[in-house]
Amino acid sequence: MNRIIKICDTFDIRFFEIKYSDAEYSCAPAESVKKIASETCRISIGGMTCGACVAAVTKELDNVVGVLRANVSLPLGRVSVSYDPALTTSERLVKAIGNAGYEATLGERSLDEIMERLRQSSELQSLRAAISSASVCSTLILGLEHVPILSKKLCLVSVQPGMVSGLLLLMAFRVQVWDARTIHARAWSVQNKLAVTMDTLLSLSLILGLGLSILQTVSGSSTISSQPYASSGSFLTVVILAGRYLEAVLRREGNAHLTALYEMQTEKETYQIFGTDVVVPASLLKKGDDVLILPQATVPCDCYIVEGSSAIDESTITGEASPVTKEMGDFLLAGTKNLSRRLRVTICQDQSESSLAKVIEGVSTATEQRLEGTESLDVVMRVFVSGVMLLALVAFATTLNRHWGQPVLDVITAACERAMTVLAAACPCGIGLATPSAAMAGVDAAYSEGVLLSGGIRTMEALSKATHIVMDKTGTLTKGKLKVMSHHFDGELTLNNDMCYRLLAAAEAEDARVHPVAKAVFKWALAMSSASETMHMPEHVKKTRNLISTPGRGTSCEVQAFANIWTKVSIGTTAYLHENGIEVATHSTEDSKVHFAFDGRYGGYLCVQDTIRPEAPSVIQCLLSDGLQVSMLTGDAAPEASCISSLLNIPVLASRASPFDKQRYVQDLQRQGHRVVMVGDGVNDLLAQATADVGVSISLTQGCLASTGSVVMLSGNLHCLADAFSISRQVVAQARMNVRWALVYNIVALSLALGVFEGWGIAITP
Repeated sequence: MNRIIKICDTFDIRFFEIKYSDAEYSCAPAESVKKIASETCRISIGGMTCGACVAAVTKELDNVVGVLRANVSLPLGRVSVSYDPALTTSERLVKAIGNAGYEATLGERSLDEIMERLRQSSELQSLRAAISSASVCSTLILGLEHVPILSKKLCLVSVQPGMVSGLLLLMAFRVQVWDARTIHARAWSVQNKLAVTMDTLLSLSLILGLGLSILQTVSGSSTISSQPYASSGSFLTVVILAGRYLEAVLRREGNAHLTALYEMQTEKETYQIFGTDVVVPASLLKKGDDVLILPQATVPCDCYIVEGSSAIDESTITGEASPVTKEMGDFLLAGTKNLSRRLRVTICQDQSESSLAKVIEGVSTATEQRLEGTESLDVVMRVFVSGVMLLALVAFATTLNRHWGQPVLDVITAACERAMTVLAAACPCGIGLATPSAAMAGVDAAYSEGVLLSGGIRTMEALSKATHIVMDKTGTLTKGKLKVMSHHFDGELTLNNDMCYRLLAAAEAEDARVHPVAKAVFKWALAMSSASETMHMPEHVKKTRNLISTPGRGTSCEVQAFANIWTKVSIGTTAYLHENGIEVATHSTEDSKVHFAFDGRYGGYLCVQDTIRPEAPSVIQCLLSDGLQVSMLTGDAAPEASCISSLLNIPVLASRASPFDKQRYVQDLQRQGHRVVMVGDGVNDLLAQATADVGVSISLTQGCLASTGSVVMLSGNLHCLADAFSISRQVVAQARMNVRWALVYNIVALSLALGVFEGWGIAITP
């Protein structure tokens, strides 16, 4: 039995747009490109049970004029459709799915309905009941078939054959009409579209067996001299149902990670607002709320610590087994667990926008399958079932011709038996599941290692064919845990130090989740303001407005210093402050310094420092030994880039590279014939990741799951990069082996069913 399909093909649709306010980027070549104003909707689907159902729904939607892309998720029973609203509507899409023979409802299922579907509770219960009933009936049928034989051999009271045959027929009818009803319903629910599936073959085989039983009963044929088909059809029903039960169990196990993530959203914990007696559930917490998180409680939303320190279990999100110690200024991910001490935190994202919600969306959307590169298998699947039915018809006619002249009942019985055998022997689902099952195993294995492969088999194939890896420096090759080693306030600054700390913390609060330098400044400023004895305002981080962030260069915003008084804060590189009309002191223009200004006047600088990741040398060596080329592309200064380059023995493509520069260098490599993988950790890498054949986000940060990165390293460990390449190569090889195996065993099974090997004494029956 193959595992249920769980293919990731998620983020091809551009859900976001990166905007830059810098005037220097306005010189990017303006091309006249006609853009289609697309919309995206989700439709819940009922009745899908296998890969053939997914293919049928996908094909039906692709035939609708205006549909740009349709990704179907079998585990969640839904489809995400991108379409042109000028050409079609969501109502037409729902109608198209209905025409394919499936129930369709616009919108998502409720959380309880999703959990029910993932756990397979109803389906497993129904299958257990059907298997139990069919097993009892089949056993009784088998016993009744032997009653005439036993009575004759033991010289017991003679049993009327007609009575036994009638009872057998009634019980066989009961098995097919009641216990096997789902098989027949699934086989003929799409008959108006002339679609045939694995269920069609099985249903036809069972119906032929029942027909033979009727023929034997009506003709009065003795069950002593002829093959009884009542028990054969009934036990075949048991085998089919048992196989489906096993498939449902494996499907439930395959959804275990996704189920666990959804369960975290359904937890009923409540949280106390600091300084009040108000207690609210996680769903009602809002950005800016000051909340207490008790020991053993789950972190409800993305937040940062403003008081206390504790060990945090991040295994549910990042896969990191060991608890991580977090202290003031550190960010906590929703869904992680506070283990040891009480924490006071400030919410920075609502639950619906939290990292937990993004991981759930990423993993659940990863179940949506769209298998580029497997079109040849789709063709095989489309013609295979029809071909098997044609083979069954040919086998029926050939057998009739071969046994012509014998008693009519024997001829018809032999012909029907041959057709039944052909129909039951074929397994087209194996071909359809060959690639998805391998990809499912790869997705599950990667997620267990802390890697989210959001592009499915397409990403794995791209990783297996990659020739060049481009890596960012800060936060990727280095730890990204920068520390402020020293600071300097300008002598002419009129604001006191405590107010400066608070203004800097407020200015960097938003970018601190996505950029290591901003995080270092935020954490330092928050700690310094908390240690200060001067308390101008009760809140730790002040309100901001008009935030303008230029990736890799700096940030500007207005911060509420006092009631109704707003101060403009600019923080970034020397060039960034110059562009904003701020003169930087000549003695403090070194590249390693971060400068800041208040209300257009220079305020001082901070010196930050980073260290190389301890695992970076071994990972780089592993990638190089696999025949891959590795280079570095960074926005940092040349001396820092050269230092890291010499330590890791990899070349530097460019330093001081803007997001557009990084994109251009990736395009240059692609024009040279390379398959490029771009590895980065911040928003300044998004353009390059979008352009590369595969984009890799080194950590779970805001926006990484909504970006074009096809791989997200949830644990943030660089070893995961080597794991992603290794898993991808194994999955691609396994998928090819699965396809060959599925084709071979179908050919062998059909050859046996057709009697090709009967000359050697090898034969099979239904």
